[in-house]
Amino acid sequence: MDAFRHILTAAVLAIIFRWLWKSSAIEKATVESGRKIFPPTQAIRLLTSSVGIVFAVLLIWSSYSVYKPSERWVPYLFLVFLALVPLMYPPVLTIEVDGIGSRTWFGSEKKIRWEDIAGLYYNTRNKQFSVRDNNGRKITHAGFNVDGEMFRDEIHKRTRLPMKIARPGTWKTETIEVPYEEIEGDVDERA
Repeated sequence: MDAFRHILTAAVLAIIFRWLWKSSAIEKATVESGRKIFPPTQAIRLLTSSVGIVFAVLLIWSSYSVYKPSERWVPYLFLVFLALVPLMYPPVLTIEVDGIGSRTWFGSEKKIRWEDIAGLYYNTRNKQFSVRDNNGRKITHAGFNVDGEMFRDEIHKRTRLPMKIARPGTWKTETIEVPYEEIEGDVDERA
């Protein structure tokens, strides 16, 4: 019976993570004047708030139900888990006229200007797309933000830099550099 519970837990977690990855492909970016906004998916927002509520309830419950002095550490454990919940919330990504922006839940902002972008990197296994600048700073679309394909294609089109694509294998990761190629439709739009 113990093995069945472990298998059931693993299956439920696999279904939840599949739902999270699929929701990023379904939801679309918001277009405002002069910028495109790529917020976290609704699924990840729901999961983050649910985990926060669960840890808050466990913190309150354990604070009132622990009577033995040797168990006084339990509420502090749930307090630490509750404090870590905001860290699982991905940043809001933006593509603006002057560059790419990233704003975290705590309000810290990171901006990479178009002319400072040094490299584009894409991992085919986890669908993670990273933009690095000349100083080594990095902004990553990790799959929990909406419309990853549009984010990647828009940046690739604006920078015209070659993209390094990593295909992880069983023993070794293969990295291919794909140059930017202009499609005839892009040329016709600019003419």
